[in-house]
Amino acid sequence: MYELTQNLAQNIVNKMMKDIPFNINIMDKTGVIIGSGNKERIGTVHQGAVAAIKQKKIIEIKKDEEFVKKGINLPIELNDTIIGVVGISGEVKETRPFANLVKSAVILLIEQSISLKKENLEKNLKQEFFNLITDPETIFTKEITDKALNYGIRINKPSQIVYVEFPYKIDKEILNNFPSFKTSNHSYCIIVQEANKIELLQQQIEKQFPDAFISISKMNDKISEGILQAKSAMRVLKGVFLNEKVISYSRCEFIADMAEFQRKNLKAEMQVNLLDKNDELIKTLQVYLSCNLNTNETANRLIIHRNTLNYRLNRICKITGKDPKNILELVELIFILINRMK
Repeated sequence: MYELTQNLAQNIVNKMMKDIPFNINIMDKTGVIIGSGNKERIGTVHQGAVAAIKQKKIIEIKKDEEFVKKGINLPIELNDTIIGVVGISGEVKETRPFANLVKSAVILLIEQSISLKKENLEKNLKQEFFNLITDPETIFTKEITDKALNYGIRINKPSQIVYVEFPYKIDKEILNNFPSFKTSNHSYCIIVQEANKIELLQQQIEKQFPDAFISISKMNDKISEGILQAKSAMRVLKGVFLNEKVISYSRCEFIADMAEFQRKNLKAEMQVNLLDKNDELIKTLQVYLSCNLNTNETANRLIIHRNTLNYRLNRICKITGKDPKNILELVELIFILINRMK
């Protein structure tokens, strides 16, 4: 049976008293006040509520007594069970017109709270399931396999991961026709088990969320492998490719894998912060790469003099110890760009 909490009861009282010109009390199923405009009464037994619960009807109290205040007390019923009482203090003839309105509003707020709790529980269960199926160590039992079907996933069928990051917080489900899981406040993981639907899905996301970044894994037997591929490809996309929004792991597989290996190296972890807060130098390096190291084209694209470009490239070398004009050291700079992205 549902039980009213003191926190919810007080929140309801606070909301109702913004519109009702009387003190409101909410009592639990035993008649104890758990929410009130008069905080001193919280924790005390409300005799009118006790009578309303016992007699299962509205109780009107027409005069103040030692332990009772005049007013009207209405049982709160949920699924034909009394879970508490709402009381309105004041002259009965003045409070009576508000009685059913207040009761209906209280029940509505309680139902909203129950619905929200259920929704949050479902979200938590979904997140726990996602963490389970993306753990490489998970052994897929029949129970897990059956549960996966509830989310539209066939565990034993190969899949591709479409990983989406947004430049802003996302609170809603982004798709209804694909199994999707929220991985952070600004990212989603979509599991696709029909290869011919990838292009359509990509177009759908681009149309609905033009500012989103999208990375796509290869087809894999394990979902966990696809997640790693998609996330490493996303780091390449956001670290290296200026003004691009979509990348597939197959396009950058070698550099993504090497960057992932480098990322686990302690020295590399120390280097990734070298260009932080140097947005101008980061953009310069990204454009330099997109122009295939052509300095004239890079300078034109950045709308700067070639001498300014050389100055910036020398600054990058001085800060990182890696020369952008040296092909081997440039590779290390690419790793720095990629591994800046968490």
